[in-house]
Order: sequence, then structure tokens, then C-alpha cells
Amino acid sequence: MRARRAMAAAVLLLGGLLAGCQVAVPGSAGVSAAGRQTADRRAEQRAAVDAALTALGQAPALSLKSVTKGAEQQFRVTRGGSAFGGLPLEGRVVQVTSAAGQFYLQADADYWKAHAIDEGTQFGTSWVRSLGSELPFDPAARFAPQALADGLRKALSGLDRLGDPVKAKLPDGTEVYQLGATPSVLRVTTAKPNRVVSFAPALLDPQAGPKFGAEFRVDPIAGDALKTFHTDLDNAVGGLGQPFEGLVQASAVVTNDTLDCKDFVGSCTTTVDVSTSVVGSSASGGKSVVHINLSVEVSADSLGAQTCTTAADAEPYATVKMSCTVKFKLPNRTASYQVLSKPNATAEVRAALDVNAVKQKVAAEFAGLGG
Repeated sequence: MRARRAMAAAVLLLGGLLAGCQVAVPGSAGVSAAGRQTADRRAEQRAAVDAALTALGQAPALSLKSVTKGAEQQFRVTRGGSAFGGLPLEGRVVQVTSAAGQFYLQADADYWKAHAIDEGTQFGTSWVRSLGSELPFDPAARFAPQALADGLRKALSGLDRLGDPVKAKLPDGTEVYQLGATPSVLRVTTAKPNRVVSFAPALLDPQAGPKFGAEFRVDPIAGDALKTFHTDLDNAVGGLGQPFEGLVQASAVVTNDTLDCKDFVGSCTTTVDVSTSVVGSSASGGKSVVHINLSVEVSADSLGAQTCTTAADAEPYATVKMSCTVKFKLPNRTASYQVLSKPNATAEVRAALDVNAVKQKVAAEFAGLGG
């Protein structure tokens, strides 16, 4: 019985200790005044950024400006991905035109050589039809308003949102929120209507983004500026000419060459068959044509050598007949000469571009945007 009383006392004592843990302590717990102010500032920043990115995504078109080697470049792009302008790329400047689902690039020979394109000298500064993915990332797709807004939202989700918002003043006095740290910075105005002022391409892609430079300043395009953009893009399409195909290579083989020289005239005509073949496929499935350049060197004893050139277009894997004529100055005496002809053909693939059809598609897009 004593053992039972001792056990009962122990249980009562333990129960008393447990009950003592539930006694309320005077005072109140919660966030400090400074903490509440920080939370309010973070909420204000989140609302401003959300409003700015929403407005960015709803813009009919955007203007992105950057500086390369002291010169300003402007790249404009519509909601649907039509684009025109200059982009900084690895210390160089490349020109881009994107219209009717086709992407065209213009760069110097050094750019093409740096990217292991054998036709670097041939491309020169001509337009080349390619794919946007040939660049670090497709600017016409990734910089289009909604795609850019989505990309920046995704990037911000990985930034530290617990610290106090950072504000800065731009040279023109505009106050902005500065999110992230160099080289991944986004700037948004603190005043309403909130808008994106600038962003670092590194935010969209930490590896490939910096190849497009450190920062783009952003402005929405609407009204008269949108109409100007339409006019500029229309002119750019008209100036594409017959662009090279950047993803296709062609070769030409000369067969069945014949030489016909006219007696007492001095003219000699070389006629050949040229067969073409191609490797690769055109960008975005667009139609292409093989452009053939024929050069013929014709020489004769004591008359020297003459060279003539001609060009023709052919379908891939087709054979075309080509002729080229030279004329010698004959001496004032009767003589015969042995004439030798050496034809040589090269081939390059060009985009078969229907400029009017492209312009019509561009006009329909801008009409839907209000420009």
C-alpha cells in the first residue's frame, strides 16, 4: 500500500510540473515595427514589379537599346516576333531581321569565320537566312514582349526576396527598384504606372545571356512609333535581296564542255553543263535556289588569255546549260591558233524570297497591333 501511495504522489507531482509549463507569461510576441515596415516595403516592390512585368507583356512591341563600343544599337520586336535592328554580340554588332517566320542575319566576315562558317568571305556583309537559335538564344523569340516578361518573372523567382528593397536614381532622376546584383540586374520604376526600365540579358540565361552585352534599356512601342517600326521593317525586308542560306552548302560539277571559235572573228564560246548538289536543309523549310557562278579562262598561243564570267540559278540537284564568250584581237594576217578553254563553276545556295508576300504578312501583323 505504501508503494502505491508513493507512486500516486509521483504522478501528482509530475502532473503539477506539466501543468506549470502551461502558465502564460506576461507580454506579447510578434513582428517588430521595423520588421513590419520592411515587409510593407517588400510588398510595395512586389506589386510594382508585377505591374511592370504585366505591362511589359501586354505591349504591342518593344524597343531594346544597348551600347557597343560607344555606339547605340536599337533592336525592335513585336508581340509576334517580327524584329529588326542591331544587337551586341561578343563585342561585335550583328543586324537581325525577322519577318513572316523567317530569320535573317547580317554580320562581317570575321563573325562567320569565328563561327566556323567556311563561306565567311563569301557571306561578307550580305544577309543570310538562318535560325534564331544559331545565336546564343533566339532574340526575336526571347525578347518578344510576353516571352521577355515571362522570362524575367522566372528569373526573379530565384532572387533573394527577404532583404530590404534597393532603390536607386537614374541619371534623369527617375527612381527605380534595383533587383538582383551585377551582372543580373532588373530595374523597375517606383512610381506608377510602373514599368521595366532595363534588364540584364544574363537574367534570361546566365550562360548565354552575357554574350548579348551587359544591359538593355526597354521602352514599349505604340502609336506613331509602332507605325515607324512597321515602315522600317518593311524597308528592311525590301533590302534583303537574295539572301544566302546559312544552313545549306552546294557544289557544282562541270561536264560536257564544248568550245566554238568563229573564224576571222576572234570570238570563242564555251558551253558547258553544270550539275548541282546540296547538303543540309533551308532554315524554317523555306524554298531555296542554287546560284551558279561560271568562270572560263580561254587562251591561245601568241594571243594571250581572256576570261569571261556568267551566272545562272538552278533547282537543287538540277543540271543547267551555260555559255560564256571571249573575243581575241586577231592580227592582220592569216593564221591558225590552238585555243584552250578552262571552265570552272562554283555554287551557293540562296533563299528564294518572295518579298511582296513577306510584306503582306508583316502588314497584316502590324494592322492587328494598331500600326
